Amino acid sequence: MSEEQAQQIDPNNKPQIPGPKRPQKEPQLDNLDEIFKRISDDFSDVAPLQLIAQKFNINPGQLILGIIFVAFTLTIFGAGNLLVKILIGILYPAYMSVQCVKQKDDAKSKLWLSYWVIYMLMFLLDRVMWFAFHDLLQLYFPIKNMTLIWMYYPKTRGAIILFDKLVLQLNQLGILEKPKQKHE
Repeated sequence: MSEEQAQQIDPNNKPQIPGPKRPQKEPQLDNLDEIFKRISDDFSDVAPLQLIAQKFNINPGQLILGIIFVAFTLTIFGAGNLLVKILIGILYPAYMSVQCVKQKDDAKSKLWLSYWVIYMLMFLLDRVMWFAFHDLLQLYFPIKNMTLIWMYYPKTRGAIILFDKLVLQLNQLGILEKPKQKHE
């Protein structure tokens, strides 16, 4: 059978054309087990999560995604907003901040200090944001909670991004600096 005949029979059998090589993509997450493993690896330094997962004989990634699923289900239906906010926005970050102080880790210190500064700014603006968006945006609390998780998730480290983009910019503009007093 000639090459032309093979192409007529199988249209996917195309001859290889030499050309520039395409960059290889990052491996895709093929199954849930791989997703759970990556999440487990991201939170491997959180001892309480590891202990709870071990006690229930589940993968820590499954526990973490389960907690997030339950938290967002509760907030979508308007139940437990305060509980979820305390768990996601305060308890976990407080635990990690204490661990960071114990370990004297400068990289993690920057993340958690940035987190608390941005969290306080969000806290101050929370009522204004809620009054402005709660009627238009039924998903206000779930979006807020996702933002909190994004801020401290080990892969995204969003608190540092927000701190660098927002707080440091405000400082450069002189908005956050203490006014200089004139000496007479």
